[in-house]
This record gives sequence, C-alpha cells and structure tokens, in this order.
Amino acid sequence: MKNIITALFLLFLTSCGIGNYPLTTFYVKNTSDKPINFKASVLKFSQLNGSYVITQSFEVPPNDSLLVRQAYYKKDAENPQNWFTKFDIFPVDGISLNDPNLPVNWRKYFKNGKPIFTFTLNQ
Repeated sequence: MKNIITALFLLFLTSCGIGNYPLTTFYVKNTSDKPINFKASVLKFSQLNGSYVITQSFEVPPNDSLLVRQAYYKKDAENPQNWFTKFDIFPVDGISLNDPNLPVNWRKYFKNGKPIFTFTLNQ
C-alpha cells in the first residue's frame, strides 16, 4: 500500500509540472530572395555528462522558415535569445540582418496552448 501511495504521489507531481513546462518551438524565418546560413549553439544537459554545448549549422531557403529547436520551457518564460548560447548569421550581400540577441526581434505566439517563437533573419 505504501508503494502505491508513493507511486501516485510521484505521478501527481509529474503531471503538475508538465502543464507549467509546455513544448516550446523556435523557428527562424527568411523573407529574402536569397538563402541565409547561420549557426546556433544550445546548452544540453545530460545526467551522465553534465551540461555541454551543441552547435549546428542551418540554411534557411528564400521565403521560408526552419524549425531550429524544440524544448520544454516554463510557460511564462521570456527572452528567447537567451536559450541559444551562440547565434551566428553569415552575411549575405544586399541583405540587412536582424540581431538575434535582441528580444524584440523574436515574435511570440501560441498554437494549441504551446508557445512558439519566430526570429526573422533579415529586415
């Protein structure tokens, strides 16, 4: 009986936490007529290895968007630029680029109750 109560209590705690940490999605958008390349680094956590940085390169096709990251974050969390440890955009001739380190350049909206952030690479 004691094990059943413990299991129910753990299930209760887990289910309460899930609602506060929904799956958050990060997109990067390119509204230009040229492809834009960038590298994004994120901090990953492992129970075996601790925390470490992963860097991945991306190319966003012209007039398209790309899914860059999905993770569980606090529902009311802000400042999406802080969820990337590094964000390097490679310059493209004739295109003015936005700064990914400024929170005003990230648009937040909700779909099915889940937060989605979009960063537009170019102005």
